[in-house]
Amino acid sequence: MNYTIKIPNFTQHGFSKSLLSLVIFAGLGCSPKLVILQQKPEWAKGGYNYYVGRIEHKLSKSKNDPVLFQQGCQALTQYTFGFLMEEADRIIMTDYLGGKKIFMEANLHFGRAVNYGNKSLSLKFDQYDNWISNQSDQIPNFTEADIPYLFWTAAAYGGAIKSSRGNPEWVVLLPRVGQLLEVGLNIDPDWNKGALYSAMISYTMSRHDPPKEKERVAEDYFNKAVAASNGLDIGTYVNMAESVSIPTQNKNQFTNLLYKALNIDIKENTDLVLTNQINRNRAQWLLDNIDEYFY
Repeated sequence: MNYTIKIPNFTQHGFSKSLLSLVIFAGLGCSPKLVILQQKPEWAKGGYNYYVGRIEHKLSKSKNDPVLFQQGCQALTQYTFGFLMEEADRIIMTDYLGGKKIFMEANLHFGRAVNYGNKSLSLKFDQYDNWISNQSDQIPNFTEADIPYLFWTAAAYGGAIKSSRGNPEWVVLLPRVGQLLEVGLNIDPDWNKGALYSAMISYTMSRHDPPKEKERVAEDYFNKAVAASNGLDIGTYVNMAESVSIPTQNKNQFTNLLYKALNIDIKENTDLVLTNQINRNRAQWLLDNIDEYFY
């Protein structure tokens, strides 16, 4: 039997994939890699998997390097969102058991990434473990240099929650995503061209204690994210479409956002060219499968 599964991303206890694919391959922005991603995605997957493996090998020999643990968290999260989760989303629509298997594999990857992210921060701050587990109200003295640690640890948690497909052991940890993102916002809200704002779109729509008029709050984060990237980050539009338009069943908003995303020149901002290519592919796929998301 074929299964057609409607998954409104973060709103079913998962972190919107488009939310985090906005920074996949960050720092690798050269045109040869873009060509590989466009024409030989399996090469990109294999190459990035090799890169992750090298970092994890180093981590097995170094137990006290917070920078290396942060790199491991980031690389593993990028790889799993960019390849495994993208593959699982597509396969599960026609092959439920096959897609579920990939989600389970992704969940194991994200679990390791969460451990790396937490380790990186606990090595830097003695009080981090008590703070993240709500055993203490004392916020560690985070600085701007710590935002990548906070963001990627939040991303890893989000990926673990989404890939768990409702496992309560992960879902109960959803508030930690907000803890990490909100601290980052308080330090530098415009960090990485609005990545924190974009992340908050999904979190706002999914949190256990949502604000009143959560759609309006999410839209406010969307507008701030667009402003921070000068409207050039495709991922922000895709994230809004997946996180807000689908759960509210606003089909017109969904299509308008995705068509705007597809009209963005991915070469306009060289820092975003690779992530924009990934999100352009995501936007087109969502439009091609629009009937799977709207009743």
